[in-house]
Order: sequence, then structure tokens, then C-alpha cells
Amino acid sequence: MVKAYEHRQNDIQDEIIGDVRQVVRRVSNPFWLVREVLRYGRDCAVISPDNVCEAVKKELLEMCRRYNLTL
Repeated sequence: MVKAYEHRQNDIQDEIIGDVRQVVRRVSNPFWLVREVLRYGRDCAVISPDNVCEAVKKELLEMCRRYNLTL
């Protein structure tokens, strides 16, 4: 996944550290970022800001509930 990411115009920082690609991006609407991140599953994580992390968690929890999965 590290090499598969395509740099975007609104990326502020895009660097590879070992086997991790760290991207800092300006986001106008977190909804679309959450959608983009979820398609990468466990290969991608939002680490900041907290409100976007919480939006990802909320979406994942709702998906677990839909499929009767417990954590």
C-alpha cells in the first residue's frame, strides 16, 4: 500500500518512513476522507484530528452492529 498511494493536490506532506507512508492532507469535509480511508481497511489509519478518528470509529461500530459482530 505504501507505493500504491497517489499524491493529491491537497496533500500538505507525503513521506515514507520505513514501511509506513504518512500523509498530511487538508480536508474540507471529513465525510469523504472517512469514505476513502475505510476502503483501505486495516492498511490505513487516521491518527489526527480526533474528530475524524472518532468518525472512522463510529462508522466501523455501525458496520459491526449491522452484521451482529461484537468486539
